[in-house]
Amino acid sequence: MDDNFQKMAVLIDADNTQLAKLEAILHEVSTYGRIVVKKAYGNWKKDILKNWEPELKRLAIKAEQQFDYVTGKNVTDIAMVIGAMDLLFMDKYDAFVLVSSDSDFTPLAIRLRESGLYIIGAGESKTPESFKNACDDFILIELIQSKDDKKIDDEMDRDNRDKTSQDNTSKE
Repeated sequence: MDDNFQKMAVLIDADNTQLAKLEAILHEVSTYGRIVVKKAYGNWKKDILKNWEPELKRLAIKAEQQFDYVTGKNVTDIAMVIGAMDLLFMDKYDAFVLVSSDSDFTPLAIRLRESGLYIIGAGESKTPESFKNACDDFILIELIQSKDDKKIDDEMDRDNRDKTSQDNTSKE
């Protein structure tokens, strides 16, 4: 891709994103250009999101709190859409990154793209085709290595080299 975006907004659906891959996702997205907005949406009071705070602080991502008014409703999704539309109407950004595996963001991706913005999606392979196709590019997060993944790979490589070295030594 030849585009180098100057003002990208990254919006993260914490309910549908792997925390362990968050830094790797941001690193991959940064290859497209300069990230100027990083926001994660969720109900940070939920047990499932309790481990996000240290990572959000470390990665300088603004946490957007959205309480659940009623159980089972997608109020976090609505808050992220409102946030995206607020940013769109500022007319400052040339690309949006929607980090989610949720097809509910398909209409948002379509709307942002109709406004002439470049849309990058990032999610798991289970992400519905409709959302993937509404984006100009889609990043499969399973294909991105996190630091932990790299450590495991490095350890396996080292173990394999050690084993090969031992095998070669014993053959002599």
